[in-house]
Amino acid sequence: MSKQTSRILSSIMFQINRRPSVDIIGAARYRQLLEKSARVFKPDPGIRTDRFDIDGIPAEWLIPQTHDPQSVIFYIHGGGFIAGSIRSHRDLASRLATAARAKVLIFDYRLAPEHPFPAGLDDVRQVYSWLLCTCDTDYRISIAGDSAGGNLALSLLAEQSKDTRSLPVCTVLFSPWADLSCSSGSHESNRKKDFMLNKKTLEATARFYTDQDLSNPLISPIHHRFEGLPPLLIQVGENEVLLDDSVRLADKIKQEGGIVQLEVWNGMFHVWHYFAKYLSEARDAIKDAGRFIQKHTHPSRSTRSPGTESDSVTSGSPAGHSPR
Repeated sequence: MSKQTSRILSSIMFQINRRPSVDIIGAARYRQLLEKSARVFKPDPGIRTDRFDIDGIPAEWLIPQTHDPQSVIFYIHGGGFIAGSIRSHRDLASRLATAARAKVLIFDYRLAPEHPFPAGLDDVRQVYSWLLCTCDTDYRISIAGDSAGGNLALSLLAEQSKDTRSLPVCTVLFSPWADLSCSSGSHESNRKKDFMLNKKTLEATARFYTDQDLSNPLISPIHHRFEGLPPLLIQVGENEVLLDDSVRLADKIKQEGGIVQLEVWNGMFHVWHYFAKYLSEARDAIKDAGRFIQKHTHPSRSTRSPGTESDSVTSGSPAGHSPR
Protein backbone atom coordinates (compact mmCIF):
# COMPACT_ATOMS: atom_id res chain seq x y z
CA MET A 1 0.00 0.00 0.00
CA SER A 2 1.42 3.41 -0.95
CA LYS A 3 2.04 6.15 1.61
CA GLN A 4 -0.60 8.29 -0.08
CA THR A 5 -3.22 5.52 0.20
CA SER A 6 -2.25 4.99 3.84
CA ARG A 7 -2.74 8.70 4.60
CA ILE A 8 -6.10 8.77 2.82
CA LEU A 9 -7.28 5.67 4.66
CA SER A 10 -6.26 7.19 7.98
CA SER A 11 -8.29 10.30 7.17
CA ILE A 12 -11.34 8.25 6.13
CA MET A 13 -11.01 6.11 9.26
CA PHE A 14 -10.88 9.23 11.44
CA GLN A 15 -14.04 10.68 9.90
CA ILE A 16 -15.97 7.41 10.09
CA ASN A 17 -14.97 6.75 13.68
CA ARG A 18 -16.36 10.18 14.61
CA ARG A 19 -19.77 9.16 13.32
CA PRO A 20 -21.98 7.45 15.94
CA SER A 21 -23.23 3.98 15.03
CA VAL A 22 -26.82 3.21 14.10
CA ASP A 23 -27.39 1.06 17.20
CA ILE A 24 -26.73 4.18 19.30
CA ILE A 25 -28.47 6.97 17.37
CA GLY A 26 -31.20 5.04 15.54
CA ALA A 27 -32.05 4.66 11.88
CA ALA A 28 -33.53 8.10 11.22
CA ARG A 29 -30.55 10.04 12.54
CA TYR A 30 -28.11 7.68 10.83
CA ARG A 31 -29.92 8.29 7.54
CA GLN A 32 -29.65 12.05 8.00
CA LEU A 33 -25.90 11.85 8.63
CA LEU A 34 -25.34 9.74 5.51
CA GLU A 35 -27.26 12.19 3.35
CA LYS A 36 -25.31 15.09 4.85
CA SER A 37 -21.95 13.43 4.23
CA ALA A 38 -22.94 12.69 0.63
CA ARG A 39 -22.89 16.40 -0.21
CA VAL A 40 -19.15 16.27 -0.85
CA PHE A 41 -19.55 13.52 -3.47
CA LYS A 42 -20.70 15.28 -6.63
CA PRO A 43 -20.80 13.39 -9.94
CA ASP A 44 -18.90 14.51 -12.99
CA PRO A 45 -20.73 17.50 -14.52
CA GLY A 46 -20.54 15.62 -17.81
CA ILE A 47 -23.12 13.15 -16.49
CA ARG A 48 -26.60 14.00 -17.69
CA THR A 49 -29.44 13.26 -15.28
CA ASP A 50 -33.08 12.63 -16.03
CA ARG A 51 -35.35 12.46 -12.97
CA PHE A 52 -38.77 10.82 -13.07
CA ASP A 53 -40.83 8.35 -11.10
CA ILE A 54 -41.96 4.78 -11.65
CA ASP A 55 -45.41 4.31 -10.16
CA GLY A 56 -44.50 6.63 -7.31
CA ILE A 57 -40.90 5.39 -6.86
CA PRO A 58 -38.35 8.20 -7.45
CA ALA A 59 -35.88 7.24 -10.17
CA GLU A 60 -33.12 8.82 -12.19
CA TRP A 61 -31.19 8.08 -15.36
CA LEU A 62 -27.46 8.78 -15.18
CA ILE A 63 -26.12 9.16 -18.71
CA PRO A 64 -22.40 9.62 -19.43
CA GLN A 65 -21.25 11.60 -22.44
CA THR A 66 -19.84 8.47 -24.10
CA HIS A 67 -22.15 5.50 -23.82
CA ASP A 68 -23.82 2.68 -25.67
CA PRO A 69 -27.52 3.64 -25.76
CA GLN A 70 -28.47 -0.06 -25.69
CA SER A 71 -26.47 -0.83 -22.51
CA VAL A 72 -28.26 -0.23 -19.20
CA ILE A 73 -27.14 -0.80 -15.61
CA PHE A 74 -29.86 -1.37 -13.01
CA TYR A 75 -28.19 -0.01 -9.84
CA ILE A 76 -29.41 -0.86 -6.31
CA HIS A 77 -27.84 1.40 -3.68
CA GLY A 78 -26.67 0.25 -0.27
CA GLY A 79 -27.17 1.72 3.19
CA GLY A 80 -28.09 -1.24 5.39
CA PHE A 81 -31.74 -1.20 4.19
CA ILE A 82 -32.27 1.83 6.48
CA ALA A 83 -30.40 4.56 4.60
CA GLY A 84 -29.06 5.51 1.19
CA SER A 85 -30.68 7.18 -1.77
CA ILE A 86 -30.22 8.38 -5.31
CA ARG A 87 -28.46 11.41 -3.88
CA SER A 88 -26.06 9.52 -1.62
CA HIS A 89 -25.01 7.07 -4.35
CA ARG A 90 -25.21 9.27 -7.44
CA ASP A 91 -21.43 9.77 -7.59
CA LEU A 92 -20.61 6.04 -7.28
CA ALA A 93 -23.28 5.04 -9.79
CA SER A 94 -22.16 7.79 -12.19
CA ARG A 95 -18.56 6.58 -12.06
CA LEU A 96 -19.72 3.06 -12.88
CA ALA A 97 -21.78 4.44 -15.78
CA THR A 98 -18.71 6.16 -17.19
CA ALA A 99 -16.48 3.10 -16.69
CA ALA A 100 -19.01 0.78 -18.35
CA ARG A 101 -20.08 3.29 -21.01
CA ALA A 102 -23.67 2.59 -20.10
CA LYS A 103 -26.74 4.39 -18.85
CA VAL A 104 -27.51 3.76 -15.17
CA LEU A 105 -30.98 3.56 -13.67
CA ILE A 106 -30.88 4.33 -9.93
CA PHE A 107 -33.92 4.69 -7.69
CA ASP A 108 -35.14 5.21 -4.12
CA TYR A 109 -36.63 2.03 -2.69
CA ARG A 110 -38.52 2.19 0.61
CA LEU A 111 -36.35 2.03 3.72
CA ALA A 112 -36.72 0.32 7.09
CA PRO A 113 -37.74 0.57 9.86
CA GLU A 114 -40.65 2.64 8.54
CA HIS A 115 -40.99 0.16 5.69
CA PRO A 116 -39.59 -3.20 6.83
CA PHE A 117 -38.95 -6.27 4.68
CA PRO A 118 -40.23 -6.98 2.08
CA ALA A 119 -41.10 -3.38 1.10
CA GLY A 120 -37.67 -2.52 -0.31
CA LEU A 121 -37.44 -5.78 -2.23
CA ASP A 122 -40.94 -5.24 -3.60
CA ASP A 123 -39.82 -1.85 -4.97
CA VAL A 124 -36.73 -3.44 -6.54
CA ARG A 125 -38.95 -6.00 -8.26
CA GLN A 126 -41.34 -3.30 -9.46
CA VAL A 127 -38.64 -1.08 -10.94
CA TYR A 128 -36.91 -4.03 -12.62
CA SER A 129 -40.22 -5.15 -14.13
CA TRP A 130 -40.74 -1.62 -15.44
CA LEU A 131 -37.25 -1.69 -16.97
CA LEU A 132 -37.89 -5.02 -18.68
CA CYS A 133 -41.14 -3.70 -20.12
CA THR A 134 -39.49 -0.47 -21.24
CA CYS A 135 -36.45 -2.02 -22.91
CA ASP A 136 -36.86 -4.12 -26.04
CA THR A 137 -34.78 -7.21 -26.76
CA ASP A 138 -31.96 -5.12 -28.26
CA TYR A 139 -31.11 -3.70 -24.83
CA ARG A 140 -28.43 -5.35 -22.69
CA ILE A 141 -29.20 -4.98 -18.99
CA SER A 142 -26.66 -5.44 -16.20
CA ILE A 143 -27.41 -5.39 -12.48
CA ALA A 144 -25.13 -3.77 -9.90
CA GLY A 145 -25.45 -3.17 -6.17
CA ASP A 146 -23.40 -2.40 -3.10
CA SER A 147 -23.75 -3.79 0.44
CA ALA A 148 -27.49 -4.09 1.19
CA GLY A 149 -28.09 -3.29 -2.47
CA GLY A 150 -26.01 -6.36 -3.29
CA ASN A 151 -28.30 -8.38 -1.02
CA LEU A 152 -31.38 -7.14 -2.88
CA ALA A 153 -29.68 -7.77 -6.23
CA LEU A 154 -29.03 -11.40 -5.26
CA SER A 155 -32.64 -11.98 -4.24
CA LEU A 156 -33.84 -10.41 -7.48
CA LEU A 157 -31.45 -12.61 -9.48
CA ALA A 158 -32.55 -15.80 -7.75
CA GLU A 159 -36.17 -15.01 -8.56
CA GLN A 160 -35.45 -14.02 -12.16
CA SER A 161 -33.46 -17.21 -12.76
CA LYS A 162 -36.81 -19.02 -13.10
CA ASP A 163 -37.30 -17.14 -16.39
CA THR A 164 -34.06 -16.75 -18.34
CA ARG A 165 -35.65 -14.14 -20.58
CA SER A 166 -35.64 -11.67 -17.66
CA LEU A 167 -32.05 -12.29 -16.53
CA PRO A 168 -29.40 -9.58 -16.98
CA VAL A 169 -26.31 -10.23 -19.08
CA CYS A 170 -24.12 -9.92 -15.96
CA THR A 171 -24.07 -8.69 -12.37
CA VAL A 172 -21.56 -6.67 -10.33
CA LEU A 173 -21.62 -6.70 -6.53
CA PHE A 174 -19.60 -4.39 -4.27
CA SER A 175 -19.16 -5.83 -0.74
CA PRO A 176 -22.54 -7.61 -0.69
CA TRP A 177 -24.21 -8.30 2.66
CA ALA A 178 -25.45 -11.80 1.87
CA ASP A 179 -26.00 -13.25 5.36
CA LEU A 180 -27.93 -11.08 7.82
CA SER A 181 -27.42 -13.62 10.60
CA CYS A 182 -23.79 -12.44 10.67
CA SER A 183 -22.49 -16.00 10.96
CA SER A 184 -19.53 -15.68 8.57
CA GLY A 185 -16.16 -16.34 10.16
CA SER A 186 -14.71 -12.97 9.13
CA HIS A 187 -16.93 -11.25 11.70
CA GLU A 188 -14.40 -12.53 14.18
CA SER A 189 -11.20 -12.77 12.12
CA ASN A 190 -11.55 -9.20 10.79
CA ARG A 191 -13.08 -7.74 13.94
CA LYS A 192 -10.05 -5.58 14.70
CA LYS A 193 -9.32 -4.67 11.08
CA ASP A 194 -12.71 -3.30 10.00
CA PHE A 195 -13.12 0.34 11.03
CA MET A 196 -16.50 0.71 9.31
CA LEU A 197 -18.62 -2.22 10.46
CA ASN A 198 -18.93 -4.59 13.39
CA LYS A 199 -21.19 -7.48 14.24
CA LYS A 200 -23.16 -5.61 16.92
CA THR A 201 -24.06 -2.78 14.56
CA LEU A 202 -24.96 -5.15 11.74
CA GLU A 203 -27.19 -7.24 14.02
CA ALA A 204 -29.01 -4.08 15.10
CA THR A 205 -29.39 -3.00 11.48
CA ALA A 206 -30.80 -6.40 10.53
CA ARG A 207 -33.47 -6.05 13.21
CA PHE A 208 -34.41 -2.61 11.92
CA TYR A 209 -34.97 -4.33 8.59
CA THR A 210 -37.04 -7.29 9.77
CA ASP A 211 -38.19 -9.32 12.74
CA GLN A 212 -38.59 -12.40 10.58
CA ASP A 213 -36.34 -15.46 10.44
CA LEU A 214 -32.97 -14.28 9.10
CA SER A 215 -32.40 -17.59 7.35
CA ASN A 216 -35.18 -16.74 4.89
CA PRO A 217 -33.39 -16.73 1.49
CA LEU A 218 -35.13 -13.47 0.57
CA ILE A 219 -33.54 -11.88 3.65
CA SER A 220 -30.18 -13.68 3.62
CA PRO A 221 -29.67 -14.63 -0.04
CA ILE A 222 -26.64 -16.76 0.80
CA HIS A 223 -29.33 -19.45 1.27
CA HIS A 224 -30.74 -19.07 -2.24
CA ARG A 225 -30.20 -21.52 -5.06
CA PHE A 226 -28.28 -19.84 -7.88
CA GLU A 227 -28.46 -22.23 -10.83
CA GLY A 228 -28.50 -20.65 -14.26
CA LEU A 229 -27.21 -17.22 -13.33
CA PRO A 230 -25.31 -15.00 -15.75
CA PRO A 231 -21.65 -14.15 -14.91
CA LEU A 232 -21.02 -12.31 -11.65
CA LEU A 233 -18.19 -10.08 -10.47
CA ILE A 234 -17.85 -9.72 -6.68
CA GLN A 235 -15.45 -7.14 -5.26
CA VAL A 236 -14.79 -7.14 -1.51
CA GLY A 237 -12.21 -5.60 0.80
CA GLU A 238 -9.65 -7.78 2.53
CA ASN A 239 -10.34 -6.12 5.91
CA GLU A 240 -14.14 -6.34 5.93
CA VAL A 241 -16.10 -8.27 8.54
CA LEU A 242 -18.29 -9.15 5.54
CA LEU A 243 -15.38 -10.65 3.60
CA ASP A 244 -16.56 -14.23 4.07
CA ASP A 245 -20.06 -13.37 2.87
CA SER A 246 -18.46 -12.82 -0.55
CA VAL A 247 -16.16 -15.84 -0.29
CA ARG A 248 -19.04 -18.14 0.70
CA LEU A 249 -21.26 -16.67 -2.00
CA ALA A 250 -18.65 -17.18 -4.72
CA ASP A 251 -18.03 -20.76 -3.60
CA LYS A 252 -21.76 -21.50 -3.60
CA ILE A 253 -22.30 -20.07 -7.07
CA LYS A 254 -19.35 -22.05 -8.45
CA GLN A 255 -20.61 -25.26 -6.85
CA GLU A 256 -23.97 -24.71 -8.54
CA GLY A 257 -22.34 -24.32 -11.94
CA GLY A 258 -22.22 -20.56 -12.18
CA ILE A 259 -19.50 -18.26 -13.49
CA VAL A 260 -18.16 -15.94 -10.78
CA GLN A 261 -15.12 -13.72 -10.51
CA LEU A 262 -14.19 -12.89 -6.91
CA GLU A 263 -11.79 -10.01 -6.29
CA VAL A 264 -10.47 -9.49 -2.77
CA TRP A 265 -8.77 -6.10 -2.65
CA ASN A 266 -5.83 -5.94 -0.29
CA GLY A 267 -6.11 -3.43 2.55
CA MET A 268 -9.58 -2.27 1.48
CA PHE A 269 -12.73 -1.81 3.55
CA HIS A 270 -16.49 -2.01 3.07
CA VAL A 271 -17.58 -0.44 -0.25
CA TRP A 272 -14.36 1.56 -0.62
CA HIS A 273 -15.70 2.40 -4.07
CA TYR A 274 -17.81 5.08 -2.37
CA PHE A 275 -14.64 7.10 -1.72
CA ALA A 276 -13.46 7.18 -5.34
CA LYS A 277 -13.12 10.95 -5.11
CA TYR A 278 -10.14 10.43 -2.82
CA LEU A 279 -8.93 6.85 -3.24
CA SER A 280 -7.18 5.54 -6.37
CA GLU A 281 -7.98 1.94 -5.37
CA ALA A 282 -11.67 2.83 -5.51
CA ARG A 283 -11.32 4.33 -8.97
CA ASP A 284 -9.38 1.28 -10.14
CA ALA A 285 -12.01 -1.11 -8.78
CA ILE A 286 -14.80 0.78 -10.53
CA LYS A 287 -12.84 0.71 -13.79
CA ASP A 288 -12.45 -3.07 -13.33
CA ALA A 289 -16.20 -3.38 -12.86
CA GLY A 290 -16.82 -1.25 -15.92
CA ARG A 291 -14.59 -3.47 -18.04
CA PHE A 292 -16.43 -6.54 -16.75
CA ILE A 293 -19.78 -5.06 -17.77
CA GLN A 294 -18.48 -4.00 -21.18
CA LYS A 295 -17.09 -7.49 -21.80
CA HIS A 296 -20.48 -9.08 -21.21
CA THR A 297 -22.59 -6.43 -22.89
CA HIS A 298 -20.31 -6.66 -25.94
CA PRO A 299 -19.21 -10.32 -25.98
CA SER A 300 -17.75 -10.04 -29.47
CA ARG A 301 -15.05 -7.78 -28.06
CA SER A 302 -13.93 -10.38 -25.50
CA THR A 303 -11.22 -12.92 -26.22
CA ARG A 304 -11.87 -14.95 -23.09
CA SER A 305 -13.85 -18.16 -23.46
CA PRO A 306 -16.98 -18.70 -21.34
CA GLY A 307 -16.41 -20.35 -18.00
CA THR A 308 -12.80 -19.21 -17.54
CA GLU A 309 -13.37 -16.49 -14.97
CA SER A 310 -11.47 -17.26 -11.79
CA ASP A 311 -11.25 -16.08 -8.21
CA SER A 312 -8.53 -13.55 -7.53
CA VAL A 313 -6.92 -11.44 -4.86
CA THR A 314 -6.38 -7.86 -5.96
CA SER A 315 -3.66 -5.73 -4.47
CA GLY A 316 -5.23 -2.43 -5.43
CA SER A 317 -4.81 -2.28 -9.18
CA PRO A 318 -6.09 -4.38 -12.07
CA ALA A 319 -2.54 -5.63 -12.69
CA GLY A 320 -2.31 -6.98 -9.17
CA HIS A 321 -4.40 -10.12 -9.66
CA SER A 322 -2.98 -13.35 -8.33
CA PRO A 323 -4.60 -16.77 -7.88
CA ARG A 324 -6.55 -17.18 -4.70
